[in-house]
Amino acid sequence: MTRILIYASILFLFLLFQVTGKGLSQPKPFEEKGPDIRLGEVTFGVREFQPAPSSLRILEIQIEVLNRSRSSTAPENSIKVVVAPKEIKYPGGASVPGFNPTQEETTLTVPLLPSTGRILIIGFPLPETKPESITFEIQINPPDGEKQTVKWEGGGIK
Repeated sequence: MTRILIYASILFLFLLFQVTGKGLSQPKPFEEKGPDIRLGEVTFGVREFQPAPSSLRILEIQIEVLNRSRSSTAPENSIKVVVAPKEIKYPGGASVPGFNPTQEETTLTVPLLPSTGRILIIGFPLPETKPESITFEIQINPPDGEKQTVKWEGGGIK
């Protein structure tokens, strides 16, 4: 008698799940709509080259680009980074005539795999009178991509 009740209960549950269409199935996995590209850490470095007769100094901006997606690869040439100088301050409020750096951009020419990152480097020449600070606006895939403002102060970031 108990076996009949067990079989009847199992049959009832089976039919109930068939009618409702829900059953005990697992939920559908999260579907990504493409790569999730983000800005990572931004660092600065100054390189000095010593050709005769004068030296040349370059401010390097090293920009980490991350693909936070778990399964989507960003295709080659699909990630563009734009760096625009916004404000330059000199010691004592002075200015350097003729020094007016312009917006620079670069494109990542290799695919960016899921859960990985790459460093892109953009350089700006520095005048002989070293600025006290320069504020930059960095953006990935303008006009809609993530934007970040960073400040270089004599070799550091703030």
